[in-house]
Amino acid sequence: MSQSFLLEPDIIAATENVMPDLNNDLVMAKNFLKQQSAATGDTLYDHLVDVVHKILSQKPPDVVDQFEQYSWAVKQEKFRPNFDLLNDVYLAPPQLALVRRLDEMFRLIASKNQKLDELGEEEQELDLEEDNVKPRVADLIEHNYYFREAGYGLPDSECYALYIALNMLAIKEPVATVRFFGKIYGTKANYYIAETDLTIEELDRRIREFEMKDMPGEGEDMEEGRAQEAEEQKEIMGEGEMREDKPKEPVPPKLPPEPVSTWQPTPPVPVERPGQGVNKKVYWVCSQPGEPWVCLPDVTPQQLVVARLTARCMTGDLDAEVITFPPFEGTERNYLRAQLARLAAATAVSPQGFFTYGSGEEEEDIDLEEGAGDMEFNPNPFYQGHTLKDLLDPNLTYWVHHGRHILKQGRTIWWNPNADMQEEGLEEEEDEGPPPAVPESGPSLFSPLAEDARVDGMRAWTPRQSSALAPQRALAVIRSTLWPGAVAYATTGKRSECMYVGWGLKAQIPNWSPLQLPRPQDEYPVGPEVMEMADPTFADEEAYRIAHLPPPPPPELPGEGEGFGEEEEDED
Repeated sequence: MSQSFLLEPDIIAATENVMPDLNNDLVMAKNFLKQQSAATGDTLYDHLVDVVHKILSQKPPDVVDQFEQYSWAVKQEKFRPNFDLLNDVYLAPPQLALVRRLDEMFRLIASKNQKLDELGEEEQELDLEEDNVKPRVADLIEHNYYFREAGYGLPDSECYALYIALNMLAIKEPVATVRFFGKIYGTKANYYIAETDLTIEELDRRIREFEMKDMPGEGEDMEEGRAQEAEEQKEIMGEGEMREDKPKEPVPPKLPPEPVSTWQPTPPVPVERPGQGVNKKVYWVCSQPGEPWVCLPDVTPQQLVVARLTARCMTGDLDAEVITFPPFEGTERNYLRAQLARLAAATAVSPQGFFTYGSGEEEEDIDLEEGAGDMEFNPNPFYQGHTLKDLLDPNLTYWVHHGRHILKQGRTIWWNPNADMQEEGLEEEEDEGPPPAVPESGPSLFSPLAEDARVDGMRAWTPRQSSALAPQRALAVIRSTLWPGAVAYATTGKRSECMYVGWGLKAQIPNWSPLQLPRPQDEYPVGPEVMEMADPTFADEEAYRIAHLPPPPPPELPGEGEGFGEEEEDED
């Protein structure tokens, strides 16, 4: 200790004579910070550089309070291998694809409107003459405003994007009218449904394709008949050659004919052509506004019959398999189309007089037997509306159905299954003809809602007033009990519309159960000859043998043998 105290004045004197060098001090300090750690091989200098770089790149608030967290995060990143190239890969958020689709849709509609604005007066007059060809898009924004007044409807942002999507559908597809039908929820994605009428040219093209489906079958039958005739001629010629050139072969024994089934399937119910009956309207679906619209196929009667017996939620995938009993022909796009047909038939309602039959339709063009369920109707230009009291009447006598009723047959126009058989029977004797089929009938078009059947003791439709505080601005709303999610509104003026937002399922009674599988049929009658039983024991066999022994011969009476001998001697 004494020596150190003695050396301190000398050291202080030596340092006082030396001038400080800043560069030298920085180099010495930097070399000190670059000393590697014996455990990891890292240096404090490199660590500080990484921490400062991370802080400057992210620029967080209150750096002093988060300095230790950034230091620890830099150390953790060094544990990952350097060859991990996925750290710098950019992953786009899922909403970006939707935003790009919406931007493309908005640009398409904006460019279309800009072209219309740039047209001259002469060209605009030409466009006015072609207004009949221009598709008519229902004003969804206005209708949604009234639905929102009643407590239903879509959010404003969703409604606006959907309205632009309907305009895009009118531009890209050959449709004459476009109307928003509703929204159906799914387990994975939802469906937005647009109800349209095709243009005359597109409808004629689809009708021709529909009619041409049956034509190739007749040609194939004729070709098959000709092929059979040619084969018969070849067999005849071959038999002649065999008779001339080859010796006769022994004729095999004649076998009894094989049993032939006499069962005949019922004839399939024909599909209604495009533009008629359940296929009157064409439906388009998409999962998000901005996605391309997908056209749903026409529905068949068999699909409607099976859809009425099943209850299944949508998945959002049009190609999903539909596993039901009875079996459903098609995928989810066919099942969705069948449900839309049922919804349109049951929930398309309007105030009385809102629609009327077309003025250009003549009575000669209407067939009372086949066309009564397919009559044309259009909005009534002379409709003046009803009072709010009449629209809110609990009996609902001022509300009517304008959807075509679907018969149990799966059609809106009844088809006679015995039509061909009855025509053949008329040529023969009347007694041998088939019994006439009883035609199905349902509610006529524009039938009042008061005739609807009750649902588990409740009314089929429930009316409600949108506001009791401002009755002069209120409107009437009715809600379906049979199809939860189906609503319709009507003002005291000329505004009315219906919409469906739900799961696409019909209200079921509490104890409802799906159709059960049928009992397996018996292949043969079960009897003792085909039943399994235990083998008899030796004692059982001996008892059976003894029980079935023949009876012993009767004993001979005395004297009977002598009498017979005397008679024989006399005869000799």
